[in-house]
Amino acid sequence: MRIAIVGAGVIGTIFAYIFGKVHDVTLVEVVKEKVDLYRREGYTIIMPDGKEVHVDDVNITNDPKEVGVVDLVQISVKGYATEAATKGALPMIGDETMVLSVQNGLVHDIIASVVGKEKVIAGITAHSGMPVKPNVIRYVGGYGPLLIIGKYDKKPNERFNWIVEELKKTGEEIVVVDDIEPVIWKKLVANVACNPVAAITGMTSVEALACEDTKALIKMLAEEVVEVARAKGIYFPEMENIAEFVYEAFAGTKDNKVSMLQDVENKRRTEIDTLNGAIVREGEKLGVDVKANKVITHIVKSLEFMYDKR
Repeated sequence: MRIAIVGAGVIGTIFAYIFGKVHDVTLVEVVKEKVDLYRREGYTIIMPDGKEVHVDDVNITNDPKEVGVVDLVQISVKGYATEAATKGALPMIGDETMVLSVQNGLVHDIIASVVGKEKVIAGITAHSGMPVKPNVIRYVGGYGPLLIIGKYDKKPNERFNWIVEELKKTGEEIVVVDDIEPVIWKKLVANVACNPVAAITGMTSVEALACEDTKALIKMLAEEVVEVARAKGIYFPEMENIAEFVYEAFAGTKDNKVSMLQDVENKRRTEIDTLNGAIVREGEKLGVDVKANKVITHIVKSLEFMYDKR
């Protein structure tokens, strides 16, 4: 199967390595310096057990037209770049191509608006990593399967089923669900509750969960997400004890810095708009009180505003 992965960041590179063991994978990256580095030196992944895997011959480009039409396009960019990345990927998307999102936040409607909902596969991963150098990644691993996926329109077809079977040839656990929406929101609540708290405090999960004040803030954010989900008719069992669920999810990151904290420390734009900002927009449409998420969105945006001021 021919796969194009848009975004050669941590997740994009890890998935390129995993899928590339079996399939023909091309990374598509807009940052020319990253493309040149990967072409010149390759990349290294430090596996969860400490073993280092180096990939020398990296198939990477910044021009989707060079790639041509593929079977599967994977979008693994920051939430704010979703629309531009999907439009940029159009030269690789043919009649039979499907588009898999492996991202944080509420981004699937954005992709669907470009390619059509019937082409969108929503993918959720609990696996993560951290950059060590521009071409060195520490793969933390994760709990559960590599991917939980489902057709975003909830209408599986032969093409989708074929892609699933091809992905399973990697030997990784790929779980298919009929309704991906609760899975999206289950991961969303953990990201919404934990990522911005880490970003504004500079705390790791170990530090944040040792502090009753940060735990209280995490709980407030999570409870608002649950209320929005309920208003949308979305349910998953962990909603019944959401604080314990997000505490446990956050604890799984251990001493690693979550991506939003890394973004703030490196003065990069965060994903706040497709995480907490999305909860605010959804909540206000539905008449749900989302004050905590609104406040923390303003705080993170204030931090971004100051990047070039000091």
